[in-house]
Amino acid sequence: MTGIELFIKTLQHWGVPFISTLCGNGLNPLDEACHNNGLRLVDVRNEQAAAYMADAYGRLTGTPGVCAVSSGVAHVNALSGVLNAYFDGAPMLLITGSGDTTTMGMGHFQDLDHVALAKPICKYARLIDRVRLIPEILYEAWSIAINGRPGPVHITFPQDIMKAEIGDISINQIPSPPERLVTSPDPLQIAEVAQIMKESQQPLIVAGSGVFYSQGESALLHLAREQAIPIVTPIWDRGSISEPASAFMGVIGAATGGVTFLNEADVLIMAGVAPDYRVGYLQSPSIRSDARVIRIDGDSTQLHRTGRGDLFVSGDIRLTLESIINACHTSGRHPTSDWLESARIRQDAFRQQCIAARDFAASGLHALDIIDAIKTILTDETIVVMDGGNIGQWCHQVLCDKYPGQWLTSGTSGVVGYGLPAAMTARLLYPESPIILISGDGSLTFTIAEFETASRQNLGFAVVLADDESWGITLTGHTKTFGQGITSELGPIQFDQVAQGFGAHGLRIQDAQDIAPAISEAMNGDKPTLIHVPVVRSSPVDGEDNR
Repeated sequence: MTGIELFIKTLQHWGVPFISTLCGNGLNPLDEACHNNGLRLVDVRNEQAAAYMADAYGRLTGTPGVCAVSSGVAHVNALSGVLNAYFDGAPMLLITGSGDTTTMGMGHFQDLDHVALAKPICKYARLIDRVRLIPEILYEAWSIAINGRPGPVHITFPQDIMKAEIGDISINQIPSPPERLVTSPDPLQIAEVAQIMKESQQPLIVAGSGVFYSQGESALLHLAREQAIPIVTPIWDRGSISEPASAFMGVIGAATGGVTFLNEADVLIMAGVAPDYRVGYLQSPSIRSDARVIRIDGDSTQLHRTGRGDLFVSGDIRLTLESIINACHTSGRHPTSDWLESARIRQDAFRQQCIAARDFAASGLHALDIIDAIKTILTDETIVVMDGGNIGQWCHQVLCDKYPGQWLTSGTSGVVGYGLPAAMTARLLYPESPIILISGDGSLTFTIAEFETASRQNLGFAVVLADDESWGITLTGHTKTFGQGITSELGPIQFDQVAQGFGAHGLRIQDAQDIAPAISEAMNGDKPTLIHVPVVRSSPVDGEDNR
C-alpha cells in the first residue's frame, strides 16, 4: 500500500464522502488513489471554488470538508477559501500536492513553501516528509481542526511520499476519527454568572457560531425563553437559532445598521463569539460603560482576545449554557418580560422601516419582491445560501426570522463568489433538501464558471440573482460620500444566457408574480437554474432621513 492509498482509505473510514479538487501535476497520485478506491472527486474550474466547497462542508456538518489542489499558484488560489474558514471558524482540510522532497528548494515545477503561506491562516500546517508519519499527521490535523475554535488545517503532500510504500495495513488498523474534546465549566464561575444575571434588568445574549459547533442551539433557546433574554447574532455568524423564536432579534453588525441593543444591555452574555467590529470591539459607545460582560467559549485562547470582559468562562458552550440554566433556577432569578417585549417592538419597527425603503426606490422589480417570493416557499428543510451582494443586506434584515444551520453566508472575511460552490456542497450533502442560492450580480461573476461544474455533476438548485448592475453596498456608501458611484457601477450581463452557455438552465424574470413559481420549479431540477431578476438600486437605509 502506498502512502496516498493509506491517506485516502483513512478519509473514507472517517466518513469523508468527497474531495473537492482541481487537477494538476502535483495531485496525480491522489487522483489515481481516489479513482481506484471509490472516493468521489468533485472537480471544479478554480481552486478557490474547491476551498469554498470544503469550507461550506465544515459549516454544514461541523466536521472538516476536504479539498485537494496542486502546487504553487493552485495553492495560492485555494487560500481565499481557507481565509474564509479561518475568519469564521469553519473546520476544513486543504491538501496541497507538490514535487518530490528531494528537489524542494532547488526549483522544481511550482516549487513553493506552501506551509509558510498557509500557516498564518491555519490552525495547523505541516509538510509530510516521511511516509510513516502520514497517519500521525492526518490524525493531528483533523483533531486540531475540530477542537477549540474550529478552523482550517493544511497538509502539503509531496509526490514521492504519496508514492512511497508503507506496507500492508488492514482497515481494522486504521484508527477511528478524532473526537471533539468537551470540557465542563468551573461551577464557581457558573454560580457567579447566575448571580450577575440575578442582578440584571436588561441582559442580552450575543450568540456566535461557537454555539452551533458545540451543538448548543437548544440550550441557548431554553435559556432565552426561561429568563426572557433577547438574542442577537453577529452578521455572518450562523447556526445558533435553529427554530423560530420570539427572543431572536436578528443580526447586528450589518452594513445597513439596525437596532443593536448592545448599548442598552446591563449584562452581555457573549457565547462563542469574537469581540470584533460587529460588536463594537466591546468598547464604548457600543456598549454601556457600566455593563457587565460575560465571555463564554470552548477555546480558552479566544477568551482573552481584545475586548472587555468581567468574567471569562472556559468550557464547552452547550454544557455551559445548560449549567447556567440550572444555576438560574438555584439563584431564584425572577425575570420579567418588559425588556424582551420592548426589544421585540423596536426590532419589528426597524424591520418595517427597512421595508418602507421600497417607497424611495425607482419603479421596477425590487429586492423585496425576491424576498416576498422566497418567504412563500421557505420551509424548515430549505437550505439558503447567501453570497455577497446588496441583496444580502435585505435578507439579513427582513428574511431571517430564524438563522438556522441551513443558512450559509460568505462570512466575515468579505469574500464573494462563495455561493455556487457552497450550493454544490449543500446539494451533495442533502440530495432531498430544497436549496436556494441568493446572490448579487457582482458576486456571482467571481465563480460563475462553476455553473459548468454543477451541471456536469448533475447538482440541481435554484440560483436567484438580484441584478442591480452595481456593487450595491459600495455604491450606497459612494453615493452618500461622493454623490455618485466611483468604480461601483457595473454594466449589463445577460446572465440567463451565460448560465445556459455553461450547461445550466437560465431564465429572466419580468414580473414579480413569476419569481416564486420559478424558484419552486428550479429546486426540483437535476441542474442548476439561474433565475435572473433585474432589480432597481435600493438599500434598506434609503430614505432613513425621512423617517
